[in-house]
Amino acid sequence: MILLYTTLFLIVILVFVFFQDLKKRTIHVALPIILFLLALVINYSSTDLKFSYILYNIAFIIINILGVVLYFSLKNKGFVNPIDTYIGLGDIAFFLAITPLFNLKPFILFFVFGLLFSLLTHLGFMLFKQVKTIPLAGYLSLFLIVNIIAKNMFKINALF
Repeated sequence: MILLYTTLFLIVILVFVFFQDLKKRTIHVALPIILFLLALVINYSSTDLKFSYILYNIAFIIINILGVVLYFSLKNKGFVNPIDTYIGLGDIAFFLAITPLFNLKPFILFFVFGLLFSLLTHLGFMLFKQVKTIPLAGYLSLFLIVNIIAKNMFKINALF
């Protein structure tokens, strides 16, 4: 029962992240913290998730961030800090906050397909309004909501 209520509360917080990032292009610092705590409860309550995979997921995020730093540093022929220039700190905090929700392989799938979903969603929004920045945490929140609902209501286990 606690897993159900925690998952519902997680969806509510993800909706807040979606709308806040879409509207303001920033998320409040409390939202990733709440997401992380809820994700820890879900991880602890679930029989499918292992606590140790959180470290693997964080390592995967760090490797990706280092890859982005390396890419832009080589491209610009000098050290470049991509945070707040190419990717927001809130986006990184969001990725870190959801690490307890996945084992490693599903997290990598979520990461790849979530970025593709974000790109396609943003292109769709650009048909109606020209926007320079991408609300990545917001789009990923929407993608995660869809996946949670598909898993829990329709028993479609695409990424988890």
